[in-house]
Amino acid sequence: MLRVGIVALALLVGVIAWLATRGGDDTTPAASSSGLEAKIVSSEELEELAASAGHAVYWAGPVPGKEMEASETAEGDFQVRYLDEGTEAGGGGAGVLTIGSYPLPDPVAAVEGFAARKGSTTRSSADGREVVTSAEKPTSVYFASSDGSVQVEVYDPNAQQAMNLALSAKVRPVG
Repeated sequence: MLRVGIVALALLVGVIAWLATRGGDDTTPAASSSGLEAKIVSSEELEELAASAGHAVYWAGPVPGKEMEASETAEGDFQVRYLDEGTEAGGGGAGVLTIGSYPLPDPVAAVEGFAARKGSTTRSSADGREVVTSAEKPTSVYFASSDGSVQVEVYDPNAQQAMNLALSAKVRPVG
């Protein structure tokens, strides 16, 4: 009985050690130093971060009473969240205005594919960009950047506000 217990304990320690050190395979996202953890930034700091992103980064400009939080994944997905003043980075919950810039192989085709789905609504902005949303997720509105480098998402907990911002000239590249 003692031998069985020792063998079981050794196996358990081995499995835990393997799980703790395996990272980097295709099934587990590996951390990357190229990503940017969420942090509160000024307009100037956001410009510097956007310049080093390697693709267009969109925002809604400064918003009175809000602080900007910037984050970037290792894949290059960049988000600017608008938090109430005094909120720490990573706070504010999911219900805050967020502008996402997602580099895709073909952002225009991605938006067109989304527009073709049943329940999607497409509108055109004054400057000619096509914006798309769905009945499933009306709080997120998508369009392709004018340079074709990213798909842009405008999220707001208020679906009408998300659409209005996506149609406006307020949502634009940083810089």
